[in-house]
This record gives sequence, structure tokens and C-alpha cells, in this order.
Amino acid sequence: MDKIKRIEKYLYDFFSNRFESLNELYNSTYRDRRDGIYKLKHGSSLMDFLISIHGNIAEQYYFINLIPHKFATPEALLYSLDFFKKYLNDNQKYLDINTNGEETSYLVYEIQKIKNELTQMIDYTKRIYDYEDTVIPYQELRYKLITHNIPDFIAILKSILASVSYAITKTQEGFFHSNVHLILKLLGFEIISEEITNKGRIDAVIRFSDKIYIIEFKFNENDDLSSNALQQIKDKEYAQKFTIEKKEIYGIGISFGKETKNINGFKVEQLN
Repeated sequence: MDKIKRIEKYLYDFFSNRFESLNELYNSTYRDRRDGIYKLKHGSSLMDFLISIHGNIAEQYYFINLIPHKFATPEALLYSLDFFKKYLNDNQKYLDINTNGEETSYLVYEIQKIKNELTQMIDYTKRIYDYEDTVIPYQELRYKLITHNIPDFIAILKSILASVSYAITKTQEGFFHSNVHLILKLLGFEIISEEITNKGRIDAVIRFSDKIYIIEFKFNENDDLSSNALQQIKDKEYAQKFTIEKKEIYGIGISFGKETKNINGFKVEQLN
């Protein structure tokens, strides 16, 4: 079963086990809203929150087939789930203001439970899409980049590059560039080399469900040119091409040294 089918099955199973109880809570809360939820602080906002949760699930996500029936692409589904998670977190304030230890209303407890389970579900769905397919022991390298742990990602990548025999290592930027591309491609990254923009060619672009990494490589005898590489990304406005995707965009400058035959520096910066 491919990861898209696993995501669809996971979501359908998740909601199948919860929607009936959510529906009962929604109906009873709405029916008795004037004597119940409306008496809580910001009760009308809490009711709207519950209505929106119920509606999103019923109209968007509780289906056997989601792609392409409800969403054109997996990325569209993940973008929708990300937006739903942001909405859930933005409305946490209405639950917090009504949380008062043992005096907390059961409605607040139930809505909080639903909200927590939904945010966990969204995080796990992204986990399936982004890195569940990765073969151990390389899972760690993929995980580091997905979780934006760039220093550890670079350290692992350096270790892999160090395993290349000294006798076959060429002291050219293209050699290291192609090696990095091959390593990441074999690990299942969606990586594109020599991505063309209106101002030049990007050495590499890596896409995830919620992030895009723009990578520029530099090669030198001994100097760390990672700052120059990052500056090139900014000067040529490489991020501009991807802003329409509404994802976090990061630039990574990576420097290779002729003497070390490996990465000798890196710089990273969020570009949007």
C-alpha cells in the first residue's frame, strides 16, 4: 500500500472511531446551547468552534477516498490539514479561559480532547507523508531535515560523504553536488537540481509538505564559502518562485573544501 492510500485509510479509520460520539456531542450541545455552552465565557465563540470542527470533518475529511475526490493532490490535502490545525490552535484561547481545575465544564474537557486528538492526527498524517517510507538507518538523516535540525543533518551528510573512497573523490564542485543529490534522491526526498528561475539556476530544491529548502553549493580550496552561497540565494531572490505555495522557505548555503574533500561549512536562514 502506497503512502497516499495509507493516509486515506488512517484518516478514515480515525474518524470512523470518533465521528459518532462527536456528532452526539455536537447535536446535544447545539440543542441545549442556551442553557449550556452559552453560559461559559465566550460561549458563542466556543459553539462556533465546535460547529466548525464538526463541519470540517463531515464536509472535508471523513471520506474513504480523498485524493483526487476531495483534494486534487496530496499537497492540497496536507495544506488543508495545516490550515485546520492553525484554526484549532488559534481557538485554544476559548478553552483555556474556561479551564478551572475540577470546576471545568465537561463540555470544555470534551472539546479539548477532540482538539488534542485532531492536532495529533494532523501531525501523524504529515509523518506518514514525509518520512515513514524511509529505510533505516537513513531515516535519521531524512528526519533531521524534516524537523529542521540542520546542524545534525549536515553532520550526518558529512559522515556519508566521508565514506567515499579518497581515490575516487574528485576535487570539483559538481562531484560533491551530484553526490549530495544522489544521496537525497535515494532517501526519497523530492529534490530537483538546477531549478530554473527568472534570475538564474538554483543548485537544489527540496520540498516537504510544509517546507521548501533552497540549497546553493560553493567549492573552494580551504575557505568556508557558505555565507556567499546563502547570500546568492537572497541576492537572486530564489525564494520568490515558491512563495505562492504558502510554505516555510529556507535557504541553505553549503561549502565544500578541496583539502577536506567534504563539507567545510554551512549557513541557513528562513527566507519568508
